[in-house]
Amino acid sequence: MSDPQSSLPPLRGDGLPALPTGEPVLARWFVIAMLVLVPVAIGVTVWAVMAIPRGDEVPPAERRPVGDEAVTIDRGDAQLGDSTETEPGPGCAEPVELVGDSGTRAAGRRALEATCELLGQGGYEPAREGLRAWIASGGRLRFATFEVAAVDASSRVEEGNIVLELNARYLFEDARRAAPVVLHQLVLVGDPDWPGEVVTAERELTAAEIHADACDRMTYQPQEPPGCGDVRELLASDDPLRALEEAGFRAR
Repeated sequence: MSDPQSSLPPLRGDGLPALPTGEPVLARWFVIAMLVLVPVAIGVTVWAVMAIPRGDEVPPAERRPVGDEAVTIDRGDAQLGDSTETEPGPGCAEPVELVGDSGTRAAGRRALEATCELLGQGGYEPAREGLRAWIASGGRLRFATFEVAAVDASSRVEEGNIVLELNARYLFEDARRAAPVVLHQLVLVGDPDWPGEVVTAERELTAAEIHADACDRMTYQPQEPPGCGDVRELLASDDPLRALEEAGFRAR
């Protein structure tokens, strides 16, 4: 039985395959070039991956892109669920319509139940103002997949109704975790000049303070949502109000 190795080109002293005549199968310059280029290519790939901007490199004041006269926070385009079924909200938000299929509406109910519990503890009057404005407009709550993935929530005016949108990722975790985010949006909705004017930096700062306080009151397992850290980082900066103004929120 023939040796399978006998069909392979013989090796020269340098270990590279050669023809029976002794000529190399691959040009030596090509082999050497590949030996040099492969680690270079690996190094360039690693550098490129490391150079991709990380979310935590975005200043905290810019992590919630400012909206416009009819939008509190810009979430870009959004993918909405197909179902437009509705049901009343719970507790303090009973006049609000929960929009979506049964699972989506159940998640919205849990988020608003936790929000009402926080409001019931007191100390969040700016959010209560927003709740009243939301209800008075024929408020609605829905979930959507945002183009700007880092945005937790956004509110917008549609046909005279204020629609509060939560990032669809809350559908895949306990939706009660979204309560501080809902309070944040309610504070923005309560801005007396919105809709009609861009939300003020002062109002966004108040929303961040309430958001952070609500995060402290909540019990999170296994860890709190990233938005809690974002607002704390903003509040810990040297001049959060000015940072928000520079990010596009309206100055008084």
